[in-house]
Parts: sequence; C-alpha cells; structure tokens
Amino acid sequence: MKPLVALLTLVLGIAVAALIAEGGAFGGAWLMHGRGQYDDEIRWLEGFQPLMRWEKGVARLIARRERERIERALKADRLDRAVHLLRAARSRSRGGAMDPGLMLLGIETCRRASDRMARHGRLSEAADWGDSALVLAIRAPAAEHRYSALAGFMEALELRVRDGKPCAALARVQWAKRGLGGVIPGMSANVEEDLAVRCDEQRRKEAGR
Repeated sequence: MKPLVALLTLVLGIAVAALIAEGGAFGGAWLMHGRGQYDDEIRWLEGFQPLMRWEKGVARLIARRERERIERALKADRLDRAVHLLRAARSRSRGGAMDPGLMLLGIETCRRASDRMARHGRLSEAADWGDSALVLAIRAPAAEHRYSALAGFMEALELRVRDGKPCAALARVQWAKRGLGGVIPGMSANVEEDLAVRCDEQRRKEAGR
C-alpha cells in the first residue's frame, strides 16, 4: 500500500509542478505583453520552453509573438530590425518546418528591402534580396509562397540586367539550379537562354573595345 501512496504522491507532485510552471509561463508573458515588453516576453517564454516540452502552446505563442514583432518593425518601416528579427526567428526554427506566417513575412521583408535598394539605384544589391526570397521559400509547402519566391528571383535577374550585369544574372541562375538539383521550379528554360545570349553580347562588346 505504501509504494502505491508514494507513487500517487509523486504523480500528484509532478502534476502540481506542471500547473505552476504553466501558470508562471503564460501569466508572466501576459503581464509583459500588456506592458509592451515584447522582447522580454519572448525571452521569458523561451526560458520556460525546456521545462515545458509537453506544452505545445508555448512554442505556438512564441511563434505568434515573433510574427507580431516583425510586423511591428515593418509597419514602422524599420527594415533593418525586421531583417534582424527574421534571421533570429529562422535560426530558432531550424530543424523543423518554418511557420507559414513567418514565411510570408520573410518574403515581404525581402521584397521591401529589394524595393528600397532599387529606389537608391543599388540594383545589384536589390537583386540580392530577390535571391534571398528564392532561398527562403522556393521549397515552401504553400504554392503561393513558392510563386512569390520565383517572382522575386525573376525580378532580381531583371535588376542585374538593368545594372549592366547580364553575366552576373546568368551566374545566379546557374547557382540556383545547382542548389535545387538542376531545375528551378516554375522557371522557363528560355530565361537562361536569353541571359546567355545577353552575356555573350556583352563579352563581345567588351572584347572589341
């Protein structure tokens, strides 16, 4: 009888400890969120995550708060902060599927960063952000994310051509194909052929100077 009582006491103790941890995690996060201490809230929840592996709600809440934090940065036009937060969120999600909402924010961040560089005449740097969108989302489960990634990459190629660098654009196509096993999903073969022609033309012009 005594072993059974001891076992029941242990189980009850674990259950009580779990409830206390859960209350502390979510209660503390709620207070910090209400005070606008968003970074502290995420750190607080991350501290509880190893102690509450059974509670998937902690990971879901962290993911939501990370999305909200990036959204606030984009709304305030703080692209540098949005990029930093996105990279940190991606780093934490490595080894698992990327949150679809975070994926969408990542694509939007790349698009805005590319637009900003292009407005300042820094076309090749703008194109780099289109490449980043491809890396981020070309293998995403959602078709709309894959389409957005390809559209950003296609625009990046055009930006490099406008910058007078068709050979650099061709090299990026070849780089992407190597990384994707030989094919860029959704991209016509004519794109690479056209860039190869433009690259050859530029090389002939440079050789004839």
